Amino acid sequence: MWRLTYNLLVLLALPFFLLFSLTKKKIRANLAERLFPEPIDTGVENRVWIHAASLGEAVIAENLVTYLHRTMANPFLVTTNTHYARDLLRKKLRDSAAIRSLPIDLRRSIERFMGRSSFAALLLVETEIWPNLIWIAKERHIPVMIVNGRISDRTIGRYRLLSFFVGKVLSSVDLVLAQSEEHARRFVSLGMAPSKVIDTGNLKYFREMGERPGESDGKHAVTFGSLKEKELPIVFPVIDEVRRRFPELTVFVAPRELSLVPAMERGLSEHHRVTRYSAMKKDQSEGGDVVLVDTVGDLVSLYGRSMAAFVGGSLAPYGGQNVLEPHFVGTPVLFGPYVENFREPAEEIVASGAGFQVRDGDDLLAILTRVLGDPEIRMGLAKAGKSVLEKQRGAMEKAASLISEMVWKNSGSS
Repeated sequence: MWRLTYNLLVLLALPFFLLFSLTKKKIRANLAERLFPEPIDTGVENRVWIHAASLGEAVIAENLVTYLHRTMANPFLVTTNTHYARDLLRKKLRDSAAIRSLPIDLRRSIERFMGRSSFAALLLVETEIWPNLIWIAKERHIPVMIVNGRISDRTIGRYRLLSFFVGKVLSSVDLVLAQSEEHARRFVSLGMAPSKVIDTGNLKYFREMGERPGESDGKHAVTFGSLKEKELPIVFPVIDEVRRRFPELTVFVAPRELSLVPAMERGLSEHHRVTRYSAMKKDQSEGGDVVLVDTVGDLVSLYGRSMAAFVGGSLAPYGGQNVLEPHFVGTPVLFGPYVENFREPAEEIVASGAGFQVRDGDDLLAILTRVLGDPEIRMGLAKAGKSVLEKQRGAMEKAASLISEMVWKNSGSS
């Protein structure tokens, strides 16, 4: 009954979704691939299938593939919702995994995509609850696991209103690896059996970056990363003043959505000489007071070149972005008050003295000026950030162990 109702609603909504997608490039770019997917290569058996919605989840998927490859011989498939996450993973993982777009959650599309392939497991990163995908996996006796599971403050209320349905879907999930005790409780409140929910820690704390650069490694920049549209009127005056106070520094400015690049370029060009990062990568002689990052996958490396970094999506009610990323490369971090999607790491950073949470643009400018002007403050923040990351190093090891165990059990019973 529930499956029939869901599929009828999906079919009714499909025409409206298609019309909406025509106005959104990021949806339109891989829509045909998602509606009419080519079947996965049937010559490869026992794939571990990881699904990651967009860029943030794609980073977790990349780390999972890299880490699991050390102990597992299984081939990997990674699917994404967005074309830019798909393209980034193809560049990052190369031959380590097959990378495809996830079909729209229509039974026919998913069954066509899966074809006759065999899968050792389906791993859904964070909260990618696609009912038909989960149901079809269970029909094929593929174990389903939610990895780094989270249910945000914004969605928990809606899920509880629909708990009668969400619980039916979650009953087909074999195991949830929640990123914290709070998120584990939320899954249980929606109908997951407590025995099927384990708090393994947050995989967003894990990143293998090699050697962390230090202050002596020639950092002469500051980065404003993952900016969203409603923050631009707040952040642009801060950039103007930072350039006035620290004219020797290069300012990197990265939008969360590449669709913002033209508008940001127009706004920044009113007061600064602006260069696009794509041009700088092709020709090192290209330069400007402000570098507008119009590429995907370069932000963390730019954090590594910076004396300090502000992580956006946090000065307006967007929920924040990954406030840990600057610390992966030894860079002090600042962020705004709206970080509910990253509340635990944000609280840990502030409590550990590894970064600053600012109230508004004036507060951002004042604290950023202090950080940029004092090497000892920067060194203390970076050292504390390293400790924050090291305390969570066991999360990936624990998650990988449970994933390997599930894959081994499924392989043994097939």
